[in-house]
Amino acid sequence: MLSILRSSAFRRVAAVSAAFCLAAFLLFAFVYWQTAVLYTQRVNDMIENQAATIAKASPEQMLWTVDTGISNNLHRLTVAALFNPAGERIAGNLRQIPEGLPLDGRSHPVDAATLDVDGPKSQSLSLAGLRLPDGRTLVIGRNVDQLDELRVVVTRALALGMIPALLLALGFGILLGHRTNQRIRAAQIVLDRVRKGSLAERLPVRNSGNDFDQLAIGVNHMLGEVERLLGELQHVGNNIAHDLRTPLSRVRTMLERARRPDSTPEEMAFAIDRAVVGLDQASGIITALLRIAEIEHRQQGASMHPVDLASVAQEAVELYGPIAEAKQVGLGLDIAAAPAIHGDHDLLFEALANLLDNAIKFTPEDGRVELSVMDTPSGPVVEVADTGPGIPPDRRSQVFARFNRLDKSRNVPGAGLGLSLVLAIARMHGFSIAVGDREGAGCVVRLMCFEANAALAAMPV
Repeated sequence: MLSILRSSAFRRVAAVSAAFCLAAFLLFAFVYWQTAVLYTQRVNDMIENQAATIAKASPEQMLWTVDTGISNNLHRLTVAALFNPAGERIAGNLRQIPEGLPLDGRSHPVDAATLDVDGPKSQSLSLAGLRLPDGRTLVIGRNVDQLDELRVVVTRALALGMIPALLLALGFGILLGHRTNQRIRAAQIVLDRVRKGSLAERLPVRNSGNDFDQLAIGVNHMLGEVERLLGELQHVGNNIAHDLRTPLSRVRTMLERARRPDSTPEEMAFAIDRAVVGLDQASGIITALLRIAEIEHRQQGASMHPVDLASVAQEAVELYGPIAEAKQVGLGLDIAAAPAIHGDHDLLFEALANLLDNAIKFTPEDGRVELSVMDTPSGPVVEVADTGPGIPPDRRSQVFARFNRLDKSRNVPGAGLGLSLVLAIARMHGFSIAVGDREGAGCVVRLMCFEANAALAAMPV
C-alpha cells in the first residue's frame, strides 16, 4: 500500500481530485454568493418600497397597515413598527429603534435586534428607518436568517457531493497505482534478467497504445540493438584474429625462408618484399578498424558544412578512373541536379570511394560500374551500380557487418571492412544505405542522403 501511495499514478489522481474539489468548492461558493446577492437585493428593494409607500399614508392608514402586517406575519419574517417623537413604540413588533440605525429610508443590515413577538428573540434583520414629517419614526424590515439557512444547505450539499467523489477518486487512484506498480515490477524483473546477461528478454507490450507501451517498445528496440551490437562484439575478436593470422603467418614463413643459409640475395629480397606486403595488409586491417571506431564516436555536426554531392562524386570517379581502366572495367558518372546536403565532405568522399572500390573489385573484366547522383522527393540519393556477381537477398543484411565476406569473394583481396566503414559514415550523418539488384545483372548500393525515419541500419531493397 505504501508503494501504491508513492506511485506517480496515485499522485496524479490525487492531484486531479484535489483540483476537482477546489473547482467544485469555488463553483458552490459562486452560486451561493450570486444567490445571496440576488436575495439581499430583492429584500432591500421590497423593504425600501414598503417604507416609502407606508410613509405617504394617513396616520390611521399607517397604524392599520403596521398592525395588519404584524397580524399576518405567520412566519415571523416581517418587522414593522411605528414610534412617537420620544422613541416610544406606538404599534408594531419591534420594541425599540435599533441603536445606530440611519433614518434615511434605505435598508441596512442589523446583526441582532430584539422583537417582542412571543418573547425576546435575537435575529438577523435588514431594516429601513424613516423619519416622518410629524416627528414619528417608521421602521420596516425583514428577517434574513434564510441566508444562513441557504449557506448551511449549500455546505451540506457540497460535503455530500465531495465525500463520495473523494472516496471514488481514492479508490480509482489505488487501483491505478496497483496496476502501474504491477507493470513496473514486471519491467524490473525483465531488466534484472537483462542485467544478468539474458539479452533476449523483452518488456511486455499490451498493444494498448498508452505511455507504458510506447516506453516498452522503445526499450525493446534499444535492447534489440544492444543484443545485436554485443553479438557483433563477441565475434569481432575471432574475426580480427582470423584475418590477422593469415598475413602474419605469411610474414613469418617468408622471414624463416629468408633466414636459411642457402638463401640467395634475390630470395631474401623477395621474402622481405612479401613480408612487407603482409605487414601492410595487417596494418590496413587495424587502420580500418580504428577508422570505423573514430567515425562511430565522432559527434554529429562537429565538421558539418554544405556539401555538393556532384563535386564529391566527380572527385571519387577521377580517383578510381585509372584503377577501373587498369582492370578494363568501364566507369561512368551520371549526375542530376540535386540540392546541397549538410555533411562532412571528406567522410562522404571516403564513403563513395569505398563504394567504388568495392564495385570495381568485384566487377569482372569488360564489366561496368556506374555512379549516379539523383534527386528524389525525399532527398538526394547516390547510387553505385555494377555488373558483378551481385549479392544474394538472404545475405544483403549481413554485408555491412565487419569482416563479413561472401564465399565467392574469398579470393579477392580485402578484409571485409569497406562497407562497414560506409555504414558508419552514413549513420553518423543520419543517412541510410540499402542494397539491391541491378537491372539485368549485378548489384546496386543506394546511399540515401537525407534523414531516415526508420532505423539507420543497412536495409535490403
